[in-house]
Amino acid sequence: MENAIVKDQIEINAPIEKVWDVLTKAEYYRQWDDLPESFAGEELVKGDVLEWEGFSRMTVVECKKHEELKMKLFLPKVNLDPSKYDITYSYYLSGQGDKTQLNFSIGDFSPLPDAKSYYDATIGFLNTAKEKIKTLAEEQ
Repeated sequence: MENAIVKDQIEINAPIEKVWDVLTKAEYYRQWDDLPESFAGEELVKGDVLEWEGFSRMTVVECKKHEELKMKLFLPKVNLDPSKYDITYSYYLSGQGDKTQLNFSIGDFSPLPDAKSYYDATIGFLNTAKEKIKTLAEEQ
């Protein structure tokens, strides 16, 4: 599988500040994605590590307020040296007034064994997550 990157977008009827809060504040993040119980912070910041023991680890590598959130994924159970793959969860925001465009780019899963399964699972995750993010931001 070549270039197994999931890309999507959604328009949200809420100011960029509210969408950013939903993406980064733990109280909202927990409602649209899994957050390890060990995470004690109130919001994600660059350098944070989210670890699900033995399963996966996400590191926040970019956190530009109201613009971009990027997290790198490490999969300890995958029989592949981490230097051989680069899986990034990227969230890009742009907006004007009470409208925000949220763009997603997740991958590249292609170097992984069983890349199609990861790719397909990510599509399922994103279809649900983007709607929850939209609802949470619009209801704030």
